[in-house]
Amino acid sequence: MSGLIDLKNISVWGVDTHARAASLRQWFIRRQSLRSVRIPILQDVTFNAKSGDRIAVIGQNGCGKSSLLKVISGNYPIHAGTRKVEGSVVPLIEMGAGFEPEMSGRYNIKLSYAYRGKLRNYSKAMEEKVIEFSELGDKIDLPLKTYSSGMTARLAFASSIFQDPDILLLDEIFATGDAGFIEKSQAILTKKVDNVSIAIMVNHAPNEFTDLCNRFILMQNGRIINEGSRKEILHQYYTDILHIPDYNVMLEKSMAKKALA
Repeated sequence: MSGLIDLKNISVWGVDTHARAASLRQWFIRRQSLRSVRIPILQDVTFNAKSGDRIAVIGQNGCGKSSLLKVISGNYPIHAGTRKVEGSVVPLIEMGAGFEPEMSGRYNIKLSYAYRGKLRNYSKAMEEKVIEFSELGDKIDLPLKTYSSGMTARLAFASSIFQDPDILLLDEIFATGDAGFIEKSQAILTKKVDNVSIAIMVNHAPNEFTDLCNRFILMQNGRIINEGSRKEILHQYYTDILHIPDYNVMLEKSMAKKALA
């Protein structure tokens, strides 16, 4: 199992919908020229990863972490730069994307494999494995629109986690779900991270998965601004970006506590 990621000078632009609406109003009413409504999402990002890398990408919400993963997975078009990715990719990003609310959970399991280009790996045995892990039981044959957000999250996670990629992308995936399911999911995910070639996980705060990482990257305003040790990156994030001056003391106490555990 091997993987490679090589991004060079990547830029991605989005559209400011409010500015676009205002610009269109000015054009219709006053025939003024349309203004540019592009906003930078990623700016001149160079990033690489090789087999054995376990990378934590840290930064505030909206800094470009999720967009970086979407570029790696091929779900975002790039407007400048080059992208090279070798190996199969499973992105646990916006889980449930592509699901059909009118169709059953069982149908959506198969759809999730098709959505990721993994339909050749789908089987009835795998379907039953997903159903068992998701704990949906007989509800698996009900339309997805009848599911709670927690049920949908369980189905989306279970539909993804049994795939065997070279590159695993994790994007703050435990925002919903009950405590028992989250604990079970974290356990299987830890094993999965151990068995892939490259794992990249993003978060706005350190969690148990950052302990698995050997590289730490800090992002701000769509740019990678630093790479370093866990202690260095978290210290910079909390002191320079979040302005928590006593975080260094908090970090040292946390690391000492873990060393004694």
